[in-house]
Amino acid sequence: SHDFIMFYTTRGRAYRLKGYEIPEGSKTSKGSNIVNILPLENGEKVSAMIKIPKEDEGMYLCMVTRKGIIKRSSLDIFRNVRKNGIIAVNLREDDELAWVKLTSGNDDLLVATKKGMCIRFNENDARPLGRTASGVKAITLKDGDEVIGMSVMSEGGKLLTVSETGFGRISENNNYRLQSRGGKGLKNYHIDKYGEVAAISDINEEDDIILISQDGIIIRIPACAVRICARPSKGVKVMKINDGDKVATL
Repeated sequence: SHDFIMFYTTRGRAYRLKGYEIPEGSKTSKGSNIVNILPLENGEKVSAMIKIPKEDEGMYLCMVTRKGIIKRSSLDIFRNVRKNGIIAVNLREDDELAWVKLTSGNDDLLVATKKGMCIRFNENDARPLGRTASGVKAITLKDGDEVIGMSVMSEGGKLLTVSETGFGRISENNNYRLQSRGGKGLKNYHIDKYGEVAAISDINEEDDIILISQDGIIIRIPACAVRICARPSKGVKVMKINDGDKVATL
């Protein structure tokens, strides 16, 4: 109840609340409209939430946009957030902030795209920037492509990739070699055969996976039910998708 939660929006703004300021509800309740909790502008949506740890010294926030821009900032500069929010990143035209991760200062990051590409680089490739800066290029995107996820890579960890058509695959992190920030990256998935990538997540074998479709269908499966395969194979069917529906997130 007394944890601080940071909310980041598609327009690059940051808000901060205590846990108890968010109304509690049951699993089936509708919840409160976010505009009753945060002073969002018209068309602005929450795209990321971060629980701030009590021991946060030396930590960084890595923010990635749909168009492949990354901004890394010290968590210290977000200690005093006004009630009506502050600018976390200055966005370029037609872009939106979509992912925010807490990092240690020397983590490897993986950025994946809808068209099946991905790039792994060390966060120090993106120097720390002030609160109102715009950021630098994380990955070079092809026409029509966009970023669909960012993951913090751990030693000996694994990465889950799920396609819009309901296929999923877990790959060892060592399948993704370290590259320099800003390149085109590596092939992560065969989208021509198995559909565009819906989402990625770092994962371990004890985890459960919750998949949500655009129609609001939810399933929960154990991670051990998904085959471990090398990049860029298709994996296995993890969710049955109805005609016209797609996997939205995991």
